[in-house]
Amino acid sequence: MDSKQIMELSKKIRKGYTPGQYLSENSKTCVSINLPIQGHCKPTKRCLQDCYGKSGHTALPGNLRKQRFMSKCLEKQDLTHLIQECLVYSSVRLNGIGDMNPSHLPAIFSLAKACPQTEFWGMTRKVSIANRVNGKSLENLSLLVSVDTTSPKAVWKYPGALCFGPRRPEDKVPNDKRIVTVFPRHHAGRVIGNVPSHPKDCPAVRHTISGCVECQQCWDWK
Repeated sequence: MDSKQIMELSKKIRKGYTPGQYLSENSKTCVSINLPIQGHCKPTKRCLQDCYGKSGHTALPGNLRKQRFMSKCLEKQDLTHLIQECLVYSSVRLNGIGDMNPSHLPAIFSLAKACPQTEFWGMTRKVSIANRVNGKSLENLSLLVSVDTTSPKAVWKYPGALCFGPRRPEDKVPNDKRIVTVFPRHHAGRVIGNVPSHPKDCPAVRHTISGCVECQQCWDWK
């Protein structure tokens, strides 16, 4: 087999790729729908510097491939397998890695309707996405808008619920009732640097609880 034939065979294998499990497992969130960073995220300066999805386990080639697959799965609204997986869990994190595009929303709405006992929750830096998701009035679907010290002023005008982070030691958390959760800068399950504690800190990141299912503050704000 020459090099050209090997390349063609590799393309066919990649085209037929299907992950063994659509949801991604995580010790903090339990399970999540992970999406690509490239072509999906609109990071702030701080987010770009401190993104935990750019390195480590989530940035391995196999996981990047799965993230691209999940993006296409949502765009095509190919939900049969994903629905079966989501029905098993009480909550599923959206955008565990990456962020949603408008083309993903019809599938997300269908997923929430098909799994009424499953809480679909997450964060986005796109106000337009949050407006559409939270305006859908589905009891089991919600998004927080992520903000940090480098977020544009326009984002801070969003009237809904917020989360603040990644927070560095020098960052002061605004006294803003809209902020539901504060995320200290963290990677691979560990807080990076001597970030002072805050009453709204994510307890899963601080390891004072076992995980998000035990806490639920990121979706109990509704």
